[in-house]
Amino acid sequence: MYTDNAIVALFWERNEDGIDLLHKKYGQNLTHISYRILNNISDAEECVNETYLRTWNSIPPARPNSLLAYTGKIIRNLSIDYLKKKLSKKRECDNFSLLLSELEDCIISDNNVETEVEYKELSHAISVFLKEQNREYRYYFIERYWYAKSIKEIAEKYHATEKRVESVLYRCRKKLRLFLVERGYSL
Repeated sequence: MYTDNAIVALFWERNEDGIDLLHKKYGQNLTHISYRILNNISDAEECVNETYLRTWNSIPPARPNSLLAYTGKIIRNLSIDYLKKKLSKKRECDNFSLLLSELEDCIISDNNVETEVEYKELSHAISVFLKEQNREYRYYFIERYWYAKSIKEIAEKYHATEKRVESVLYRCRKKLRLFLVERGYSL
């Protein structure tokens, strides 16, 4: 299997084999991320293809160290945008709304955040918070709120009970809320 650096090098050389290798190495992961947000496989596959195009267009000049993190961010944002567009048409219930509702007490609403800089500061604050947490809290939080995995999937992956995962996520959200309030975020 090719390393991330080797695949990125192919993108820099404008060699289309880089896209094939990216698909072979991370295609399934990207599809899962998108599917967990959109809850529709054909929409997820469309976002995966768009992710490949955006990755092709952004490398170069970008030179990511972690290709999964780089493309994961692209597909996550694409999927969220796709979902917003879809929901504005249909207003249907979805998995991602459930995830956001779990975090609504911890994050600032769109009305309170006026600039991109504030979003970046909040993102940085959450990153600092997660670095201060134990491994279990950090892993469960990222699996649930970044990769949009179900409680059951997290429990199976980490050999825990679903109750344990729910409990850890609840305590983590509570701690995050306090952490953000202490740093001056109004919730």
